[in-house]
Amino acid sequence: MKANSVHVMPTKEYFTLIQRMLDETGQAYVRVTGMSMWPLLFHLRDGVLLVRPEKIRIGDIVLFDRKNGRYVLHRVIHRKKTGFHMAGDHQWHMEHDLPYEQVMGVVKGVYRKGQYISADKSLMKLYAGAVVLFTVPRIILWRLVRFLFKPLRSATSLIVFQEKGRHR
Repeated sequence: MKANSVHVMPTKEYFTLIQRMLDETGQAYVRVTGMSMWPLLFHLRDGVLLVRPEKIRIGDIVLFDRKNGRYVLHRVIHRKKTGFHMAGDHQWHMEHDLPYEQVMGVVKGVYRKGQYISADKSLMKLYAGAVVLFTVPRIILWRLVRFLFKPLRSATSLIVFQEKGRHR
């Protein structure tokens, strides 16, 4: 599924094509951009095989249309009747109450360094479970650290600002 050449096109046009491929064939390949899903997926090196969103489970990676011209590939952390919460594996915040209708596709497998790995593989399920399990504690810990060190950050930036002012 890896292309030999790269064709650059506007984001909306690209994801319209992805949606059409999902509608017509039931699957589509998407190259990953960004680092929000690191260490599983690496920017411009890896890709995913998407399928239509028939059933969305906790731990699934979904392609989500934010309806503002941006599309994200993140993991489902929590499900509710009305929507779900998701976060990137390498992010420190979670998006809440997202509507299921805006999910374009669900990852069936990933291409890491050119090798296909099914999302149904035991190791992938174990990794997804660990990410889901530790996402909320990781976010809480990050917020606590930021809160505790906020006075230090403010004092440090004040010192740096004053030092810069002296050398003018």
